[in-house]
Amino acid sequence: IISLILTIPLAVSAGDSSKTYFGAGMMNITDKGLDGLKGTGVTIDDSDTVANFSLGYKVSPNLALEGSIFSSGEVSASFSGGESGTLHGKQYAVSGTISIKAKTDNTYMIGLKYSGGSGPLSINIKAGQLFWDIDYTADINGTITYDGTAYSVSTSLDIESKDGSDPYFGFGLSYALSNNSSLDFDYISSEIHDDSMSGYSLSWVRSF
Repeated sequence: IISLILTIPLAVSAGDSSKTYFGAGMMNITDKGLDGLKGTGVTIDDSDTVANFSLGYKVSPNLALEGSIFSSGEVSASFSGGESGTLHGKQYAVSGTISIKAKTDNTYMIGLKYSGGSGPLSINIKAGQLFWDIDYTADINGTITYDGTAYSVSTSLDIESKDGSDPYFGFGLSYALSNNSSLDFDYISSEIHDDSMSGYSLSWVRSF
Protein backbone atom coordinates (compact mmCIF):
# COMPACT_ATOMS: atom_id res chain seq x y z
CA ILE A 1 0.00 0.00 0.00
CA ILE A 2 3.46 3.47 1.43
CA SER A 3 4.00 6.85 3.83
CA LEU A 4 6.67 8.97 3.70
CA ILE A 5 6.90 10.77 6.72
CA LEU A 6 8.73 11.38 9.87
CA THR A 7 8.74 14.74 11.60
CA ILE A 8 11.81 16.57 12.83
CA PRO A 9 12.55 18.70 15.91
CA LEU A 10 13.53 22.33 15.86
CA ALA A 11 17.17 23.28 15.61
CA VAL A 12 18.15 23.54 19.27
CA SER A 13 19.73 26.67 20.62
CA ALA A 14 21.95 26.82 23.69
CA GLY A 15 19.06 27.99 25.83
CA ASP A 16 16.55 25.40 24.64
CA SER A 17 16.23 22.56 27.21
CA SER A 18 13.28 20.79 25.51
CA LYS A 19 14.17 17.18 24.81
CA THR A 20 10.81 15.58 23.97
CA TYR A 21 8.65 16.43 20.97
CA PHE A 22 5.41 15.29 19.40
CA GLY A 23 4.34 15.59 15.76
CA ALA A 24 1.02 15.17 13.94
CA GLY A 25 0.19 15.55 10.27
CA MET A 26 -0.82 13.96 6.99
CA MET A 27 1.19 11.89 4.54
CA ASN A 28 0.71 10.88 0.93
CA ILE A 29 2.10 7.39 0.38
CA THR A 30 2.88 5.52 -2.84
CA ASP A 31 3.03 1.72 -2.71
CA LYS A 32 4.17 -0.22 -5.80
CA GLY A 33 2.85 -3.56 -4.50
CA LEU A 34 0.22 -3.97 -7.24
CA ASP A 35 2.10 -2.33 -10.12
CA GLY A 36 3.03 -5.78 -11.40
CA LEU A 37 -0.60 -6.12 -12.53
CA LYS A 38 -0.31 -3.26 -15.02
CA GLY A 39 -1.65 -4.07 -18.47
CA THR A 40 -4.31 -3.23 -21.00
CA GLY A 41 -7.61 -2.53 -19.29
CA VAL A 42 -6.09 -2.45 -15.80
CA THR A 43 -6.56 0.62 -13.60
CA ILE A 44 -3.94 1.05 -10.85
CA ASP A 45 -4.41 3.36 -7.86
CA ASP A 46 -1.07 3.14 -6.04
CA SER A 47 -1.33 6.10 -3.65
CA ASP A 48 -3.31 7.03 -0.54
CA THR A 49 -3.36 9.75 2.13
CA VAL A 50 -2.94 8.71 5.77
CA ALA A 51 -2.51 10.34 9.18
CA ASN A 52 0.92 10.20 10.82
CA PHE A 53 2.10 10.81 14.39
CA SER A 54 5.57 10.81 15.92
CA LEU A 55 7.17 11.04 19.34
CA GLY A 56 10.86 11.75 19.81
CA TYR A 57 13.50 12.23 22.48
CA LYS A 58 16.68 14.25 21.86
CA VAL A 59 19.71 12.38 23.15
CA SER A 60 21.84 15.36 22.08
CA PRO A 61 21.12 18.78 20.52
CA ASN A 62 21.30 17.26 17.02
CA LEU A 63 20.42 13.57 17.48
CA ALA A 64 17.04 12.14 18.44
CA LEU A 65 15.49 8.73 18.98
CA GLU A 66 12.10 8.78 17.24
CA GLY A 67 9.10 6.49 16.99
CA SER A 68 6.29 7.03 14.48
CA ILE A 69 2.98 5.52 13.43
CA PHE A 70 0.89 6.10 10.33
CA SER A 71 -2.66 4.93 9.83
CA SER A 72 -4.04 2.26 7.53
CA GLY A 73 -3.64 2.85 3.80
CA GLU A 74 -4.93 1.12 0.68
CA VAL A 75 -3.92 0.72 -2.97
CA SER A 76 -5.89 -1.15 -5.62
CA ALA A 77 -5.93 -2.60 -9.12
CA SER A 78 -9.17 -3.17 -11.03
CA PHE A 79 -9.87 -4.71 -14.42
CA SER A 80 -12.46 -6.59 -16.43
CA GLY A 81 -12.29 -9.20 -19.20
CA GLY A 82 -9.59 -11.85 -19.28
CA GLU A 83 -6.15 -11.27 -17.78
CA SER A 84 -3.32 -13.47 -16.51
CA GLY A 85 0.09 -13.00 -14.97
CA THR A 86 2.18 -13.45 -11.81
CA LEU A 87 1.71 -11.84 -8.39
CA HIS A 88 4.37 -12.47 -5.73
CA GLY A 89 5.62 -15.52 -7.62
CA LYS A 90 2.20 -17.16 -8.03
CA GLN A 91 0.20 -17.47 -11.26
CA TYR A 92 -3.20 -15.81 -11.57
CA ALA A 93 -5.90 -15.67 -14.25
CA VAL A 94 -9.21 -13.76 -14.18
CA SER A 95 -12.34 -13.37 -16.24
CA GLY A 96 -15.18 -11.01 -15.42
CA THR A 97 -14.65 -7.98 -13.19
CA ILE A 98 -12.26 -7.92 -10.28
CA SER A 99 -10.73 -5.39 -7.90
CA ILE A 100 -7.62 -6.43 -5.98
CA LYS A 101 -6.73 -4.38 -2.89
CA ALA A 102 -3.62 -4.22 -0.73
CA LYS A 103 -4.40 -2.68 2.66
CA THR A 104 -1.88 -2.00 5.40
CA ASP A 105 -2.77 -1.91 9.07
CA ASN A 106 -1.16 0.78 11.22
CA THR A 107 2.54 0.93 10.31
CA TYR A 108 5.24 1.63 12.90
CA MET A 109 8.75 3.04 12.63
CA ILE A 110 11.58 3.49 15.09
CA GLY A 111 14.96 4.98 14.34
CA LEU A 112 17.44 7.81 14.69
CA LYS A 113 17.25 11.31 13.26
CA TYR A 114 20.07 13.81 12.87
CA SER A 115 19.05 17.45 12.39
CA GLY A 116 20.81 20.79 12.23
CA GLY A 117 20.69 24.27 10.78
CA SER A 118 20.75 27.96 11.60
CA GLY A 119 17.92 30.45 11.89
CA PRO A 120 14.32 29.26 11.49
CA LEU A 121 15.18 26.61 8.87
CA SER A 122 16.76 23.24 9.68
CA ILE A 123 17.29 20.00 7.79
CA ASN A 124 17.40 16.37 8.86
CA ILE A 125 18.29 12.87 7.76
CA LYS A 126 16.81 9.77 9.36
CA ALA A 127 17.08 5.99 9.27
CA GLY A 128 15.60 3.06 11.12
CA GLN A 129 13.26 0.08 10.84
CA LEU A 130 9.68 0.06 9.50
CA PHE A 131 7.24 -2.60 10.78
CA TRP A 132 4.32 -3.43 8.46
CA ASP A 133 1.28 -5.70 8.22
CA ILE A 134 -0.53 -6.00 4.87
CA ASP A 135 -3.68 -7.82 3.68
CA TYR A 136 -4.55 -8.63 0.05
CA THR A 137 -8.23 -9.02 -0.86
CA ALA A 138 -10.21 -9.43 -4.08
CA ASP A 139 -13.72 -8.22 -4.87
CA ILE A 140 -14.85 -10.59 -7.62
CA ASN A 141 -17.71 -10.76 -10.08
CA GLY A 142 -16.63 -13.65 -12.29
CA THR A 143 -13.81 -16.18 -11.95
CA ILE A 144 -10.30 -15.88 -10.56
CA THR A 145 -7.64 -18.59 -10.39
CA TYR A 146 -4.76 -17.92 -7.99
CA ASP A 147 -1.95 -20.40 -7.35
CA GLY A 148 -4.00 -23.21 -8.92
CA THR A 149 -7.20 -22.54 -6.95
CA ALA A 150 -10.27 -21.34 -8.89
CA TYR A 151 -13.00 -19.15 -7.38
CA SER A 152 -16.26 -18.52 -9.26
CA VAL A 153 -18.22 -16.18 -7.02
CA SER A 154 -19.43 -12.63 -6.56
CA THR A 155 -17.89 -11.82 -3.21
CA SER A 156 -14.89 -10.47 -1.34
CA LEU A 157 -12.04 -12.93 -0.77
CA ASP A 158 -9.00 -12.84 1.50
CA ILE A 159 -6.03 -13.68 -0.74
CA GLU A 160 -3.00 -13.30 1.48
CA SER A 161 -1.77 -11.64 4.68
CA LYS A 162 1.86 -10.83 5.42
CA ASP A 163 3.81 -8.95 8.09
CA GLY A 164 7.44 -8.04 8.47
CA SER A 165 9.92 -5.18 8.72
CA ASP A 166 12.32 -3.33 6.43
CA PRO A 167 14.88 -0.52 6.81
CA TYR A 168 13.80 3.02 5.96
CA PHE A 169 15.70 6.16 5.02
CA GLY A 170 14.46 9.73 4.79
CA PHE A 171 15.20 13.43 4.92
CA GLY A 172 13.28 16.65 5.49
CA LEU A 173 13.03 20.35 6.25
CA SER A 174 11.69 22.12 9.33
CA TYR A 175 10.59 25.74 9.67
CA ALA A 176 10.36 27.15 13.21
CA LEU A 177 7.05 28.83 14.01
CA SER A 178 8.07 29.65 17.59
CA ASN A 179 10.60 28.55 20.21
CA ASN A 180 8.79 25.23 20.70
CA SER A 181 6.82 24.52 17.51
CA SER A 182 7.61 23.99 13.84
CA LEU A 183 6.12 23.04 10.49
CA ASP A 184 7.90 20.06 8.96
CA PHE A 185 8.05 18.59 5.44
CA ASP A 186 9.55 15.11 5.14
CA TYR A 187 10.21 12.31 2.66
CA ILE A 188 10.75 8.63 3.43
CA SER A 189 11.58 5.54 1.36
CA SER A 190 11.29 1.87 2.32
CA GLU A 191 9.74 -1.44 1.25
CA ILE A 192 6.57 -3.35 2.16
CA HIS A 193 6.45 -7.05 1.22
CA ASP A 194 9.43 -6.68 -1.15
CA ASP A 195 7.77 -3.77 -3.01
CA SER A 196 8.97 -0.17 -2.86
CA MET A 197 7.02 2.44 -0.96
CA SER A 198 7.61 6.13 -0.37
CA GLY A 199 5.81 9.04 1.22
CA TYR A 200 5.73 12.80 1.66
CA SER A 201 4.38 14.29 4.88
CA LEU A 202 3.48 17.71 6.25
CA SER A 203 3.36 17.90 10.05
CA TRP A 204 3.10 20.27 12.99
CA VAL A 205 5.69 19.54 15.70
CA ARG A 206 5.60 20.66 19.33
CA SER A 207 8.53 20.43 21.79
CA PHE A 208 7.84 20.12 25.52
